[in-house]
Amino acid sequence: MNHTAHCYLSFSNSDLLLGNFIGDFVKGRTWEKYPVPVQQGILLHRSIDSFTDNHDATRKSVGRIRPFAGRYAPPVMDILYDHLLCKYWGEVAEVDFDAFADWAYANLESRKAEMPEKLQRRLPHMLAGRFLHGYQTREGLEWVLQQFERRLLGKIDTVALLGYFFEHMEQFSEDFKVFFPDLQEMTRHKRALFLAG
Repeated sequence: MNHTAHCYLSFSNSDLLLGNFIGDFVKGRTWEKYPVPVQQGILLHRSIDSFTDNHDATRKSVGRIRPFAGRYAPPVMDILYDHLLCKYWGEVAEVDFDAFADWAYANLESRKAEMPEKLQRRLPHMLAGRFLHGYQTREGLEWVLQQFERRLLGKIDTVALLGYFFEHMEQFSEDFKVFFPDLQEMTRHKRALFLAG
């Protein structure tokens, strides 16, 4: 899963949100330098990534796009699943999307100074573009994929990939609807463990 899911699965908790958001930028054991509540968000981020990568339904989806994305199929599928999360938001989330996004934007902006420098530089541009909203539309999804591709050593065929994805939306949706409730249950269990200390 990508930004939308990581932010949503932070349970409206600012510390979990920060840790979840910076998770990809915190390598090795450097997570230990953060306050414990933020550490929990970083570890939650890693749990979400691992669970997603190893879920049977996700693997089916990844297999479908591998001809277009090659070895980048797993992270590309994370981005596409964020679109499906937005598409089925009303079925899986208990909060209005705009209210959730505004909460995330405000909290991330207020905690920018605690983020790794690379992310601090990137955040203003992300907030100006209301990055979570970008996953809602095909045009926004195309932009996200183009930004992702710019950081790659190889290339992905974004046009063909999105054409295939939207043409076979029903199959990807079926995978997502099997996978996401399982992910929600895992993260609720993880959060309960954090609260229990």
